[in-house]
Amino acid sequence: MGQEQREHTWDLIAKKLAGEATPGELKELEDLLRAHPELYYPLQTIADFWKSSNPGDRQAAEQAFDRHLDRIKEQNVEFVSASDNRSDANDLPAMEADPLFSDTHTRSRRRRLLRLTPLLLLAVIAWVFLYRTSNPIRTTKTPPAKAFSEVATRIGSRTSLVLPDGTHVWLNSGSRLTYEKSYGTSLREVNLTGEALFDVAHNAAKPFIIHAARVDIKVLGTRFNVKSYPTDKTTEATLLKGSIEVSIKDRPSEKIILKPNEKLVVANDDSALHRNVPHASHPQNSEPLVAIRKPAFEPATGANIETSWVEDRLAFQDEEFATLAKEMERWYGVQIMFTHTTQETWRFTGSFQKETIRQALEALKLTAPFTYTIHENQITIHDK
Repeated sequence: MGQEQREHTWDLIAKKLAGEATPGELKELEDLLRAHPELYYPLQTIADFWKSSNPGDRQAAEQAFDRHLDRIKEQNVEFVSASDNRSDANDLPAMEADPLFSDTHTRSRRRRLLRLTPLLLLAVIAWVFLYRTSNPIRTTKTPPAKAFSEVATRIGSRTSLVLPDGTHVWLNSGSRLTYEKSYGTSLREVNLTGEALFDVAHNAAKPFIIHAARVDIKVLGTRFNVKSYPTDKTTEATLLKGSIEVSIKDRPSEKIILKPNEKLVVANDDSALHRNVPHASHPQNSEPLVAIRKPAFEPATGANIETSWVEDRLAFQDEEFATLAKEMERWYGVQIMFTHTTQETWRFTGSFQKETIRQALEALKLTAPFTYTIHENQITIHDK
């Protein structure tokens, strides 16, 4: 990714965090994340932190940051924002022309955020982080930084690992698992971005906890699958045996206990999850915000579709083409584009194992009226 594209990507991320991105910009960001899965983790980290900070913290941190900008202005330091495109040498100094340095105090933090360069955006986040985590009681001792271990998979690849306590983890394509190097000594906690199947070693004294973007999952010893990709519409947890307790991060008072062969589905839409009406429907979508369903099984083999990926099979049942396309992108390491929105609603049932991407598309063509073109790793779906 070039410098110009990288800055544009950070600008889209800023707009998403500020809640001011247009549907087209959100779609563009989603496509960029598919093409560059290495951005999943930093985006999720920034988004989680941004949402976790309360308004009081943000306002105080912003005031401190404004004072820092005032000091820059007093020192006559020239600054050009990412949104500026000045080439005329007779232009006014960037500091004077840029609204970022305006004396108007009613300008919103979100508008200010959108005009920051990627480097300055990260500086603001770092400043807020330092403000929030500073201890009001001054001490001379600084706690040592925690050491973490990390396992990640690229798009189109899968792996497995065994944690120090004997817990077995299978990691799906484009996923990341992190945990402290001291894992198992006092706590058993991991952070997941993407999808993983867990077979947890039983230890009643030390519950196993998974932190994902939308949920926290607590278990003693069991086998279950968690799917938490940043670009997906939902976060899912499917229990195979044992029991798990799921807490929804935006609804900390709610605890959901899953039983074997139950699947929890949580909407990833931020505005929907902040509503006060439990299990209400999104006004533009009939899907509930939180739902418990039965996992899907293949009619011919009886295999669980949710965990078929562990056996190197991409299985799907009555799935929309838009959802299936995302899974195929991660499975084959490609990008899939639609020329019409109606194509995204077509539904398919089937499975792929050793098929190439071209063979998979040819199979889907047998039940839907479309053609496709392939240019390098980008696939475009056309009406027939």
